[in-house]
Amino acid sequence: MATETRILELAEATEVYRSRSFWVDAMHHFVRDRLSMAALGMLVILTLICYVGPPVAENVLKVDVNRTNLTNRYTPPGQGNLLGTDHLGRDQFIRLLYGGRVSLSIAYTASVLSITIGVVVGIISGYYGGAVDDLIMWFINTLESVPTIFLLLIAATVWSPSAEVLILILGALGWVTTCRLVRGQVLSLKERDFMMAARAVGARDWWLMLQHILPNTLSIVIISLTINAGSLILIESGLSYLGLGVQPPTPTWGNMLTESRSYFVQGTHLVVWPGLLITLTVLCFYLVGDGLRDALDPRNVRGRT
Repeated sequence: MATETRILELAEATEVYRSRSFWVDAMHHFVRDRLSMAALGMLVILTLICYVGPPVAENVLKVDVNRTNLTNRYTPPGQGNLLGTDHLGRDQFIRLLYGGRVSLSIAYTASVLSITIGVVVGIISGYYGGAVDDLIMWFINTLESVPTIFLLLIAATVWSPSAEVLILILGALGWVTTCRLVRGQVLSLKERDFMMAARAVGARDWWLMLQHILPNTLSIVIISLTINAGSLILIESGLSYLGLGVQPPTPTWGNMLTESRSYFVQGTHLVVWPGLLITLTVLCFYLVGDGLRDALDPRNVRGRT
């Protein structure tokens, strides 16, 4: 009797498992990944604090992010200022909030822009093939033959490196890898039976790309989005180090870290906090991307329960 009951329970569990869609199954797998969920929670908290904090500080607390106080320079954390003050007496905590809003905006927006370009170009290249694919791949190979940092330096030198311009530059130069990944996926998908069946009933190209190809590339897109966002924070920090990022007094984590290197002895905390936030944020993005990669890997579907 106990054996029969166990068999029935296993049969019911198997039926429920089979009835799940791929995305529901992937979500269950991701939610069970504690490290990735902790990283996602940390990203959500950082984003909320950085976006909600500055308006509250400005409108409720009446704090000006650029207000200086030369008599209160290099104050260590806890002495009237939560995270201390910088070389001009400005509150480090408030500037980190403002800087986080700018840095995260650059990461999120530029990542979405680059992914969008990469997906559109990759789908067109893989679907049409032939001369269209050859032309696009020739352009990509030419673009990749020039070091990305060199292109970034040229673009940042020619145009004023405001946050908006930096987003456009990073988005315009960061789509190549995503394009290659999507193109490879499309080359495999367009010869599948469901694509041939859709063509046989008269489906148009744009309908096939939107309804059949795009949904099947979403796993690659989601993973690329998270990993690109982390990489863009590092790129913005690197450009700030070279003096070609967003210029002060507009704070970003990158230019705050760059400015603090000249005052390391007087104010060690000026290096610690922006460096810690950059490291923590990039690590969280990579952990979320790694968790999504495992959850969305079709080869893992059979092994999930």
